[in-house]
Amino acid sequence: MMFRSLILGALLSVQTAFAGGIAVVDFNKAGSLVREGAKIQADLEQLAADRKQRITEMQAEFQAKGEAYQKQQMILSEETRAQKESELMQLQQELQQAMMSAEQEIQAAQARKANSLFERMRSVVETIGEEKGYDLVIEASAVMYMGKVDDITAELVTRFDAAK
Repeated sequence: MMFRSLILGALLSVQTAFAGGIAVVDFNKAGSLVREGAKIQADLEQLAADRKQRITEMQAEFQAKGEAYQKQQMILSEETRAQKESELMQLQQELQQAMMSAEQEIQAAQARKANSLFERMRSVVETIGEEKGYDLVIEASAVMYMGKVDDITAELVTRFDAAK
């Protein structure tokens, strides 16, 4: 009986502590729905396509030089063969470096743009929270269960797009 009273008291104090209410927001969903999120996605896809094109060109060059070497290796002098093999190894290393560099560049651009978007969306969430008198606004992905709480994701998208 005493235990039930303690739990009931704790629940009442939590409810009183958040008398203004609790809301959730799904930043991932909002980021994909705002116009700027779509533009960021398009920019990242273009960057990836540009890097893929460059890597494809490098692969074609490597393959063509490798095939040419294969055809000529029997008639090449030892010195020329060693030089061609060295050139092929250098091209292969450049190709691998270009692939790693492209991946890192895309990841860095994605992180930079997503962080910038998130910070500006966060400012809008703070404004909504203050205007509506919420005591707490939680990122939806951090919630395992939510009963009856306000989801302000749609309002975030509307306001964010209206501000641009």
